[in-house]
Amino acid sequence: MTAGTEPGASGTADDGAATEGTAAADGAATDAPPVTLNDDERELVELELRMILPALTGDRAERYEALREAVESGGDVPGDLTGVLASLVELTLQTARARQLYRAEGETILTNLLRRTPRGRELAKQVADVNTALKALNGHPVESVNVRMRTIGHFTVTVATDAVTLTMAVRPDTVNIESLAVGQSG
Repeated sequence: MTAGTEPGASGTADDGAATEGTAAADGAATDAPPVTLNDDERELVELELRMILPALTGDRAERYEALREAVESGGDVPGDLTGVLASLVELTLQTARARQLYRAEGETILTNLLRRTPRGRELAKQVADVNTALKALNGHPVESVNVRMRTIGHFTVTVATDAVTLTMAVRPDTVNIESLAVGQSG
């Protein structure tokens, strides 16, 4: 893939703010397996690193610089840097930079890359767990469905049947089963 736009050409002021907001996600996963980037993934990750590295300082800058070195030296990202890789990719996807700069193709490439990281596998497990819990609703007529906002970016969806009431918590980067009550309705 050849990116048609340089990162930062239409970058937003939240790039800097977002770099501070993803600290929890870029922790080292020391026992994680390495991730090998293909040429398309390497190109996009290099472009994103060029954009973000000047905004970083301290330990964070060191971790992202180590990621840049790994990417530029063949694209084998060691396990202890897969958290940094996932944070970078999440930031690019969550801020819509991927779609804006690299079109749908770039967004798909980065989404597939994220799925290969420990963070991506964690998200896939959460979705699988929710789908497993939703099976409790099978065969029961839905009596009510409610969506509530706890705060900006945090919603709950409650589905009640004659036998089960299930509440899901939906946030920008995750969905979880918050509660599952059997024998209750509404």
